[in-house]
Formats: sequence, structure tokens, C-alpha cells
Amino acid sequence: MELARFERCGVVTVVPRSATGLALGDDPALLLRHRVAEFLPAPGTVDRLAGAYAREGLTVEARTEVGLTVSGDPALLAEVFGHPVRPVRNKYIRGTVRYEFAAAGPLRSRLHADLVEEVRVPRAGFELSARAPGGVAATPAAPVGATPPLAHDARYLWLPEDAVRVAGAGRPHAAGIRGGGVRVVMVDTGLYDHPHHRAHGYRTTVVPALSVLDPAVDERGHGTAMSALLLAVAPEAELTMVKMACESFSFPVAAFQRAVELAPDVISCSWGTLRAEPHLHLEVANAVRRGITVLFAAGNGSTDRRTAMFQSVATPGAITVGGVHVGPDGRRRAADLASSYRSDVFSGRRVPDLSGPCGMLPNGDYVVFPTQPGCMFDRRNSAYDGTAPDDGWLVSSGTSGATAYAAGVVALAVQQGIGQGRALTTADLADACLPVTEGRTTTGDDCGGVCPNEAVGHGLLTASPTA
Repeated sequence: MELARFERCGVVTVVPRSATGLALGDDPALLLRHRVAEFLPAPGTVDRLAGAYAREGLTVEARTEVGLTVSGDPALLAEVFGHPVRPVRNKYIRGTVRYEFAAAGPLRSRLHADLVEEVRVPRAGFELSARAPGGVAATPAAPVGATPPLAHDARYLWLPEDAVRVAGAGRPHAAGIRGGGVRVVMVDTGLYDHPHHRAHGYRTTVVPALSVLDPAVDERGHGTAMSALLLAVAPEAELTMVKMACESFSFPVAAFQRAVELAPDVISCSWGTLRAEPHLHLEVANAVRRGITVLFAAGNGSTDRRTAMFQSVATPGAITVGGVHVGPDGRRRAADLASSYRSDVFSGRRVPDLSGPCGMLPNGDYVVFPTQPGCMFDRRNSAYDGTAPDDGWLVSSGTSGATAYAAGVVALAVQQGIGQGRALTTADLADACLPVTEGRTTTGDDCGGVCPNEAVGHGLLTASPTA
């Protein structure tokens, strides 16, 4: 059914021509040498393009100063951009069906060609969870509870109390620092109306990245889980989920653009892209320019190596989040599930900048998450985490969860006025990181007895230096 829907609806990214003539193209490293403002189009350009495409019958799904996402019938896209854009199956991903879009030939805008730098087919995304997705659909057999159907296990983090403990957020919460008034957008797979969220009184809304995505469901279940960890740390944050995916398709660029349109204080991204997506870096850098704090997961084995299928995102100015395992005895060590690397795209860039809680290989069983019952992650994780495939609960982790947790901590910092309206930097948060001096990441970096280090950055981010 998903395939049929997108066979009738293609998607493209339109990049407006900058006022300076400077173009990012396929070289995101230009962001190291040029200010983002040099890539901005002349005033009114995006309005003119959006109006022209809408008059042709296309849908402008999302737009920022540096890009637009446009959707429509493949025949209409071919008329406006030169060739149809249709879904094709990604043949490199096994165990589940994932589609991406491909154009039948070069894309150029027939409308306002002088205002358009390029038209691109957007890349798909992937969630930074411990294992690759799989499984068949399941239907919930019983009502989903607000508490997990598992016996308590001290090896796991239970929400919200253990996230509050690890973050040292109990004292800030008691003092009224709970994320109130802070607007957080999570770009992820969706947000199911789970009894866990209702029981804790969380305030959430869902906005689809594309009009054809259903905001009422979270087919993969990843976003629902990540939102619970963020809200455990910042329970009064105003959270908007921008739904970027259904089970077989995902649209990270459109979703990120939609997130920026909402003008939040914080954007949390627990995902990467399938193959390189150069334009995403410009969107991220533009968000930071606007004063939005952007967080990206470092990866669970992925890096930003240019030729890799699975790409992490390390745009300068964004905060990258690695993984630290905190044992029942409080011992902290680098998670051997998490990535650390020297950027292949941005010379001199080290990832991660700091870290959040993360499980260990092989499965990352660490955080007890609510999710949509019978969704992809509920089915998949039930093979090894002791939950049922349709109970709306799972045990998992990865730098996905570490990033959601860190976004919650950042929301508390924003409430306290740190940054004073600008995007927060790693330096703003470094003093609130606990040192992690042992352990090795999945990509081979060792803490080496010191911190900061290449494995975990500045260490485990907390809500206060005395956590």
C-alpha cells in the first residue's frame, strides 16, 4: 500500500540560487570556508518559487531560506522538472523493504530557471538503533499498558526515573527546571499516542513532513521510543514530532526543513542518511545560523565516509552525540555500540562532541521504551529483549537514545538562559559532562584513561556539573 501511494507522488528538493552565486553542490566542506549567509538567495526568491510550483498544481511540502521540498504526480513533476521521479527498492538493505526515489534523467526547473541552482532527488534516512529492522506485521493482542510488562532489571534504565537519575536532573526538576517554555522538535518516524506519555502528562503534537504521511501512526515505532527518553529528562518541554517516515519510505531533508519552519529552540535528530546528502548540511548550518540548537547521533557503526551507504551527519555547528554505558554500580565507559570518527567531509571535525547513555553490543539492550504496539521495532526487538511483538514496549538503545536524552538536557539548559537565544555549542555544555576514561567504541577509539577523548568527546552530558 505504501508503494502504491508513492508511485502516485514523487518528491524533489529544489535548491534556490544564492544571491552571491556561491553554490554548495556536492561539496559540503565549503561550509568551513564560507558563512551560511553567502548561500542565501535574494529576498523573495523562495516565495516566488513556491508560488510558481503551487500554481502548477504541485505541493510545496516544506521550505526554508535555502531549500524547498516539492511533491506531485510523477507526470506533473516530469512536466515541471524534465523527468518523472519514482520509487525504487534499495537493493543493499536486506531483512526489510526500503524504498528511495530516483529520477529518469537530469532534473531542471522549467519555472524560474534563473532562480534555481539545482533540483535533487532526496535521499532516504535510517534510524540509529542497535540492529537492522526486520519482521512481519503484528496486531496488538491486548490493550497497551502505561507501564512495561517486564520484571524490574537493574541492568536496564527505566523511564522516566533512571533517565532523571543518570542526568542528575532531580534537583533541577525540583527547582522548576523541567523544560517549560522550551520548544523542541524531534525529527523521527512519528509519535504514537501511548498510555505512558498520557500517564506522565507530556505535551506533544505531530506534524507530518509530507502530506501523504499519516501523523496518527508510527509504523516503525522509533520516534515514539525516542520521545519518551527526551521527555523523561525535560517533561515540560513543548515537543513537536516531525514525522519523517512510514515503514518503507523516509524523507529526512523534508522533515528537517519542516522542523526549521516551526522555529524551535532545539532540533533532535537520531538518524542518518542512506548515501551522502550534501544539501542536508546546508539546511543544518542554516538552522544553527537561525539560533536553533541541532543535535545529531554519532552513529552505531556508521560514519560520514563519503562512499558509505549509511551516513552519519556531522555538520559544523551541530552537536554530535556518542554513547556511554552507565552500569548498575555507576561505572561509566564508552559504549562499544557507538561510533566515533574523524569526519571525512569536514576536515578537523571530531565526532562525537559529547555523549549520552547507550547500551553495549550485541543488541544494545539498555533502555525500556514505550512504542507503538505491533510496529517494526516492537516486532524486531521481541526476538531478544523479553517483550512481546505486539505489547507496545521494547528494550533497546544506541546513539539514537543518547541524542534524545542529550536534547532533553539541552532543553533544561535553554530554559535556564544558557546561550541567550543563540544555538548552544559544545563549549556551553562541557562543564556539565562527567568524565569517561575507559572503554572503546565500535569504530576503535579508546578513552585512554583521560577525558575529553576521541571515544566520547567531553564525556557524559548531565543536567549539572555535580550530577
